[in-house]
Amino acid sequence: MADAHRALSCPERTPAQLIDLEAYRRRFTEPNRDATLNAEWDGLLAAVKDAWCWRDPDSLAALETRVARLRAGVLEDWG
Repeated sequence: MADAHRALSCPERTPAQLIDLEAYRRRFTEPNRDATLNAEWDGLLAAVKDAWCWRDPDSLAALETRVARLRAGVLEDWG
């Protein structure tokens, strides 16, 4: 039986990579995090609509601020 097992052995594999799940776990320990994130993304959509409608420097600045804030959160989660 041991000989049969050796005959079916797998070829050499590269070692697995360890994934840090701390950011993922942190997301679920913070209360109402999903609701807060959804509100941020909804605010981005509202800022896009304002920028599309008004096409002025203030609405573009508000849009850039929203994107920067969301970018920081995404980088923290995926960092």
